[in-house]
Amino acid sequence: MSQRNFYLTSAMELRHGENAALLDSANPEMAVALTTGMLLDSVAIRIDGPRAWDEDLTVDLVLTDEQRHYRLTLHNGALTHRVVTDPRTPAGVTVTLTKPQLLGVLAGKGLDGIATTGDPAVLTRLFSYVTKPDPAFPIVTP
Repeated sequence: MSQRNFYLTSAMELRHGENAALLDSANPEMAVALTTGMLLDSVAIRIDGPRAWDEDLTVDLVLTDEQRHYRLTLHNGALTHRVVTDPRTPAGVTVTLTKPQLLGVLAGKGLDGIATTGDPAVLTRLFSYVTKPDPAFPIVTP
């Protein structure tokens, strides 16, 4: 399905130019509909890889309402995440929160009222590599 959408959007851009209608990725209704994995993927694709190349960060997210433990690793300019049951090594910071609180953290509302263990500056360093996407990027270049 996604290849078909890519093809149709490309054809439309070639015929009519870039689409003026922009998708608001900061829309809270859209963010609530995404799974936690999708939210973390949306952060991962916005990492500035060349700037983050020399970083080696580990962040654990313990989502109490989902009863899941996610481990985020920034290494060689790439942010990856996975569900872990028993982490073998400690993370730089462990954040215990709910999904609505995670949405707030990703929206830049900070860690007020959220339990952390370790160095919260690790999370700040991680977010310093997240770039703001261009919502009007062209799918194809003629």
